Amino acid sequence: MTEQDVEKAKSLRREGFTYKQISEHLDGALSVDWLKKNIKGVQKGNVQEDCIKELIGLATRKEGVSVYEANGVIMKHNKDKKLTPDQMRYIRNKAKVRDSNCFFRPDWISTTSPSQSFQAFCAYVLHMQDEVDNLVRWYCDSFPDTTPSSVKYEMLEYLKSGSTIIGRIDKAEKAVETLESRIESH
Repeated sequence: MTEQDVEKAKSLRREGFTYKQISEHLDGALSVDWLKKNIKGVQKGNVQEDCIKELIGLATRKEGVSVYEANGVIMKHNKDKKLTPDQMRYIRNKAKVRDSNCFFRPDWISTTSPSQSFQAFCAYVLHMQDEVDNLVRWYCDSFPDTTPSSVKYEMLEYLKSGSTIIGRIDKAEKAVETLESRIESH
């Protein structure tokens, strides 16, 4: 624990952070218990008043605000903080509590054709599910000693991994190489 950690903790507390969030932000340099005992006199400030006001202004428009855009606003007001998705959700919820007309919409919903975009999205999701099921069946037909639920799980994980797919493929390739060498040695 340094004096710099203590000052940063006090500053974060004034900005409205919880003791747990402060401890996490400082990578555990100060424990939650230590913070409760030693900075309890620091008044917890309002949670980012300017940020909340800007969020309310955007979220009360007829189209509301996309979660992505709202998170951009939150990050703009919290440049020096490493906010988690839960912390950003907490700030969005603060805006909703303040003004019940706030609407934070998923980014994939069209603001000009919401019903049509939802219907198309659902159709695409069902089509994708059918395609994944077909791929799993084809794969398992080619490799009958595999488990369909595991194949499907891995395929979906690869889809979710996006830009990190290379790392996932590298890891899988190493597992394949290990298995190949184990099979060859027996």
